[in-house]
Amino acid sequence: MKYVWISFNAILLALVLAPIAIVILVSFGSREVVEFPPSAWSLRWYAFALSQESFVSSAINSAIVAVTATAIATPLALGAAMSIARVRFRGRDLVQTLLLAPLFIPAIVTSLALLLALSKFDVRAVSARLVAAHVLIVLPYLIRTVLASLTRLDAVLEDAASTLGAPPIRVFLHVTLPLIRAGMIAGILFALIISFDNVSVSLFLTTPRTNTLPIAILNYVEYNFDPSVAAVSTMLIVITATAAAFIERTVGLRAVAKG
Repeated sequence: MKYVWISFNAILLALVLAPIAIVILVSFGSREVVEFPPSAWSLRWYAFALSQESFVSSAINSAIVAVTATAIATPLALGAAMSIARVRFRGRDLVQTLLLAPLFIPAIVTSLALLLALSKFDVRAVSARLVAAHVLIVLPYLIRTVLASLTRLDAVLEDAASTLGAPPIRVFLHVTLPLIRAGMIAGILFALIISFDNVSVSLFLTTPRTNTLPIAILNYVEYNFDPSVAAVSTMLIVITATAAAFIERTVGLRAVAKG
């Protein structure tokens, strides 16, 4: 029975990884069209992708939006997680559910709601709209990650510092924050990935002059079908896999998922 489960997991893992492996192999092709397996190997499409202004500028836009949204959402998530984990108040479970609600609402519904709300308040600046929307997107992930770290933190350490005369702010800065630092870093990386790779919300809020990288890729493949998109995707896969490995080593992906 043990070998049956091992075989089943191996097959399942192969099915999950096969599309990623195909994209990576296609990115090293040398011909003008997508072919698998490649008849010849080359790095030309990586150089081509990095030379495309639409890809480079949209990647910069995505990075700016992701960093800004994460910088705004991190202290908000920290305050919310501290309140949920350390303060006993009526309706705490409801508050936690509402803060995590964007995880369960379909992305298309969230996107349309954000578009209507931002239009109602006459927010015309594309960058402001994107940042506001991405803060809402990444906030639940940050809250879950920080909550996971706080749940694993022994509150006796904080009580000991308070008993020894440390004021609350000092307890937070010198005891709590260092002990949850790994989880916070993991949450920040998670938020950066989620924001950078977002398609649905960005699709509703970007303009032809201000695109994010996923939208630029969608626009490109509408009229072109060459391995340059596979090259861009491979670079994103490497970045995402590196961040995921760091999250697993620091706080654990299971802990992030449980929250």
